[in-house]
Amino acid sequence: MNFEIRIYDGVGPIRFGMTPNEVRTTLGVEFKSFRRTTEETHPCDYFTGLQCFVYYDDTNGRVEAVEFAEPAEPTLIGINMLRLGFADLLRQIKELDPEVIVESDGFTSLSLGVGGWAPSAEEEPTVPCESVIVFVRGYYD
Repeated sequence: MNFEIRIYDGVGPIRFGMTPNEVRTTLGVEFKSFRRTTEETHPCDYFTGLQCFVYYDDTNGRVEAVEFAEPAEPTLIGINMLRLGFADLLRQIKELDPEVIVESDGFTSLSLGVGGWAPSAEEEPTVPCESVIVFVRGYYD
């Protein structure tokens, strides 16, 4: 499924600030809830058929980030972020955000509200990211 990223607004039919029930109704597919840590107030949702994780903030339980793995198709300005090799994707992201933060296993663009995780990026720069995250402003503060 194609999920068009709207910078700091949402992705596909998901808008930042939605409640879990709104997300579940909007996506209308099977999901599982879980906690990433014991400290989390609100559980996350994993939409199995979409390879989509939705994370809710601990303050009010609203969507603060969405993470994707294949076969999902998160796209940013026409760029399918899970199909391009890491080096090619990073080159395009750098054109949009010259201040992108690059690490050995991925990148984070605070100005675009997106990040990519590619654990083998250094050894295999032609391999795509394993996951892409889209987040609200201040998510990494």
